[in-house]
Amino acid sequence: MDIVGWLFDHVPFLAWLLANELLLGLTFVALTAALVASGVPGVLVPLSLSSGALLGGWLGMVVVVSGAVIGSHVLFVVTRRWLGARIRRRWGERLARFDRAISRRGFFYLLGLRLTGVPHLLVTGASALSAIPPRRFAFATLLGFLPAIALSAMAGSAL
Repeated sequence: MDIVGWLFDHVPFLAWLLANELLLGLTFVALTAALVASGVPGVLVPLSLSSGALLGGWLGMVVVVSGAVIGSHVLFVVTRRWLGARIRRRWGERLARFDRAISRRGFFYLLGLRLTGVPHLLVTGASALSAIPPRRFAFATLLGFLPAIALSAMAGSAL
């Protein structure tokens, strides 16, 4: 049995979704944001590869980067709001040196961690508990995710 034929027969809106570039792009943004915000590891390369294959390299890259930054920022804000005060009450004195270093060079630390592939959940959680401003976090995340997503999306567009 042909799995693709079965899928198109039993999920009728799938053909319509694949034919509508705007809806497909929004679906990729939402899916990427949801998976990244949930802390699911290893989703950026497969999503950017498939978005590159379905939407083309540039558009596929833009939608996955957008979803990754949105999802990462949601996780950052939620972690900061729910855990930040508890952690500060418990380990406030121990975090003072860490906060000073992050306030001076946090953008570059975060960028380096993103570029080297340190697990997203760990980096985002630690960043949320640090003194890094949300805008710097979002910009470093964008720049850190961009190379891997761009390469995967361009590779997907070549398929």
